Amino acid sequence: MKLTFKTIIQNYFHRFHADVSMAAHSVTSKGWQSEQPPEFYRLWYIIGGEGGLKIKDQSYELKPGRLLLLPPGAQQFFGPLEGQSVSLYWCNFRAPIGDMDLFDILNLKVSIELNDQERKHIETLFRQLIDAYQSTTLTRGLRVRAALFEIVAYYLDYCGFNEDMFLQIEPITKIDHVIQYIEEHIGEQISVDELAKLVFLHPNYFIGYFKNIVGHAPTQYINIRKMERAKTLLENMDIQISDVARQIGLQNHYLSRLFKQYTGLTPKRYRQIYIYNTENEDKLEQELI
Repeated sequence: MKLTFKTIIQNYFHRFHADVSMAAHSVTSKGWQSEQPPEFYRLWYIIGGEGGLKIKDQSYELKPGRLLLLPPGAQQFFGPLEGQSVSLYWCNFRAPIGDMDLFDILNLKVSIELNDQERKHIETLFRQLIDAYQSTTLTRGLRVRAALFEIVAYYLDYCGFNEDMFLQIEPITKIDHVIQYIEEHIGEQISVDELAKLVFLHPNYFIGYFKNIVGHAPTQYINIRKMERAKTLLENMDIQISDVARQIGLQNHYLSRLFKQYTGLTPKRYRQIYIYNTENEDKLEQELI
């Protein structure tokens, strides 16, 4: 998986905040259509009965075991088959985040079909979501979001991600160029000005542009990448700590301070813990054999 894709997706999920406006179980024998395109997502899990759903010009079958994520901004038509009622768990939620609707950008499937084991898991999660939504405890909001996030994460894992399509979006293409440059020059002093020039933006505008997509200001992101590289180098016992600092373009004292700020440990202590854990894992494997 390309670093740019992983970085931006993880940033999006880190900032992901969903406001659940309703969660319930319903049984309906009547059809409906949205008078106005909804401004929220609908998440449905079909328990029983059959019917049909139409979003724009695309039609979907509703059958037991189907999990659906209905996007906002599109008129929707729903109807059960004649003489049938559709039983479903459902919730409505909003997921505002910056200027990008990543659910739309990722081009996710509207409907997925689950096997028997997956159905039991999703049914349990929806019951937890509905129970939490109906509760009056102080932790209600936490439990609602926890259940919803679990369902959404399951849905995303099932659908997978179209990395190639994602990286063709213009703002992402620009950031991809910048992130690659940072990786190739991680052992050097990199200025915001030179990064901004790569994408023909004013440095002041570039800082906000980069942070909105990546989740960190450019300088902060560079330091994070340096610390990640330092961790990898420290796990190689043949490399002196002074050489680790040199390879990421930092002086020894600044590496120690920045590394401790990032991990809570000094470089020396991090290496000691890594050695201890590695040796114990090897011993455990030998005992098991």
